[in-house]
Amino acid sequence: MKRADSANSYSKRYNGGRAMEKVLDYIRKNGMLKEGDRVIAGVSGGADSICLLFLLDRYREALGISVEVVHMEHGIRGKESLEDAAFVENFCRERKIPCHVFHRDVPSLARKWKCSEEEAGRRARYEAFEEICEKYGGTKIAVAHNRNDQAETLLFHLVRGSGLSGLSGIRPVRGKIIRPLLCLTREEIEGFLKEEGISFRTDASNLETDYARNRIRLNILPLLREELNPRTCEHLAETAERLALAEDYLEAQAEEAVKKLAGRRKGRTEDGSMELLLERKGFLEEPEALKAYVLRHCLRELAPENALYNVSAIHLAAITELAGKQSGRSLDLPGEVRAYTEGVFLVFKKGKKASGRKEEEKPDTAEELEIPGSVRYGKYRFAASVFPYKSEIIPENRYTKWFDYDTIKSTVQIRPRRSGDFLTVTASGGRKTLKKYLIDEKIPAGERDRLCLLADGSHILWVVGHRISEAYKVTEKTSRVLKVQVMED
Repeated sequence: MKRADSANSYSKRYNGGRAMEKVLDYIRKNGMLKEGDRVIAGVSGGADSICLLFLLDRYREALGISVEVVHMEHGIRGKESLEDAAFVENFCRERKIPCHVFHRDVPSLARKWKCSEEEAGRRARYEAFEEICEKYGGTKIAVAHNRNDQAETLLFHLVRGSGLSGLSGIRPVRGKIIRPLLCLTREEIEGFLKEEGISFRTDASNLETDYARNRIRLNILPLLREELNPRTCEHLAETAERLALAEDYLEAQAEEAVKKLAGRRKGRTEDGSMELLLERKGFLEEPEALKAYVLRHCLRELAPENALYNVSAIHLAAITELAGKQSGRSLDLPGEVRAYTEGVFLVFKKGKKASGRKEEEKPDTAEELEIPGSVRYGKYRFAASVFPYKSEIIPENRYTKWFDYDTIKSTVQIRPRRSGDFLTVTASGGRKTLKKYLIDEKIPAGERDRLCLLADGSHILWVVGHRISEAYKVTEKTSRVLKVQVMED
């Protein structure tokens, strides 16, 4: 109690103390820190992270914590990036705060990990945080997201069609990651630093509109503030916080529902697979708002968390539909999980040997791909959508592919192979017959007639489960992208 009183009195007499007091109250309200915590702070040198470090340092003694810094130099902005690192090191040296600088070639990591530079940078930073935590006994990781970031995240997820989980935004505490500045707007942070005479670095890339989040920050939010409501950011952030409460409630309800519907029916089968049985009738009687949460909870019991990133709303809708079907129907899911119906149960089975009924043969007919929309074809469901291309890096995914929509010349069909089928296999336009491609890829003869193809006439866009044609790949000249996702029905 004495420490808290000391911190309060300091913030009240200190110039700009209102911001400091808000942060301290927010730390307490969310149980972010306790005495003895070793905090690893991510500091880029920008206004937000410098403010975070300044406040943690000021409250270090009062809260009974220790602070160390991690700075990631991303290898993107040359001299400017190195100057950022030097600035952070000097800022820490003046305050006797241990500082660990990491140098990473983020563009190379993005290519290696097949993701955007933004995502590669985030992943590299968190790997560095974990390394320092393990080496020096870090108990908390502090990052500098603010209230504007919360608003931007809500808008970003809203226009991308996220569910409640995405709309609930950035959490103040998630595991050992804490975000003490979520209570302050960017304007409050910069005003506080100016008032205190604290300098910081400005990343020029934050002023570019190449990234979707930057466009929201620089173009969309200012327009909403000017034209509709000057407190747009605050209201959006408050909405995200209310949605987070709803999300937490649904998660808790789902956990109780799984306990009721699955009970102890989880364990390892004779073939070594993990299995969870859910009562179908009870599941189908649950409120619609709860069903997706129940399914995610079941999948979380069996599959690693990173596999759940590939579970979409389409997957969850397909599982719900499956639960109402006759016994013996099945559906393959990310993370080597198969869902199938067996008597009164919906069964989730994890493992390479996981299996339900015998797979159906695919029909010999052709089916037109609905764009946008979804269509069943044999044991598959194809979901298609079209969106403007903004130069994002196209990820690698075996059962989701992206095509240059404007290069497609006729109706896209889903069908088996036919005589005369071919693929474009080189960027210069070199072609190969489908038959030769299948032979070269050593695809067994018995499997070739069962392959499912996406075709533009005789030109094959995609051999499902294998490669796509070079002629339809997304390039810098692409203006519209066709996304096709395939799952077993």
